[in-house]
Amino acid sequence: MVRGVMSQKSHHDIACPGCGAELCVELYDSVLVDEEPGLRTDLLTGKLNRVVCDKCGKAFRVDQPLVYHDREQEIFIHYHPLVGGVTMEAAVDAFNRAMAELRRLVPAGMRLPETHLVLEWSELAERIFVLEEGLEPRVVEHIKYMMFQQNPEKLDASSKGLLFDAQDSTDEMLCFVVQDRASRKLEAMLHFARKDYEALLNVFGEGQGLKLLMDQFPGPVVNGRLKFLQDRLMEKAEEPEGGREEAKA
Repeated sequence: MVRGVMSQKSHHDIACPGCGAELCVELYDSVLVDEEPGLRTDLLTGKLNRVVCDKCGKAFRVDQPLVYHDREQEIFIHYHPLVGGVTMEAAVDAFNRAMAELRRLVPAGMRLPETHLVLEWSELAERIFVLEEGLEPRVVEHIKYMMFQQNPEKLDASSKGLLFDAQDSTDEMLCFVVQDRASRKLEAMLHFARKDYEALLNVFGEGQGLKLLMDQFPGPVVNGRLKFLQDRLMEKAEEPEGGREEAKA
């Protein structure tokens, strides 16, 4: 297991989104929740890296890369928001470089924890809950993919998101909330039988099933909504011109 260091903070120059004032603020670059459990609560309640402008009084969270590490539960997550012109390709490249550096620094033969890359704050909080519940993230994202696939009219992946709801999930059911991506409002709840999750876990647990799951989500970004949108774009691109014209008519 990787022995992490203490949570790390550094100063960052930012502009207030309210008044544009230039601010120098101290933000967390990484959190080690074993040493400071309160940081987990701050993250999940949206308080972590939240600052107040001393010019206009506006309070806001600063979206910047963050590493979340829980040694006891072996949870290691890189959060890299797509803000300030950062693309998914750039986020993946930064993640791969960070992992290469980590592999270089750890002693030979030391086992590295599975490391996750997420691109949105809500996804970071959700991934923490998924891993704390002992669920397999790729299977959870496959379930979301199926939900988008089976409900294209009511669940538009371009404007709606799905988040695992650990609080309302039971021994019988996994719960997912539908979130409007523009307003961030929670709109509905969908359920998935836990026995069906266990069946998927068995199907994807080894051999050809595991290969299919890894092919669907090769990583490091494991996101059912994004994968569904990518597949839809590919399907449209592969449609013959005549088919597209006929669909328009």
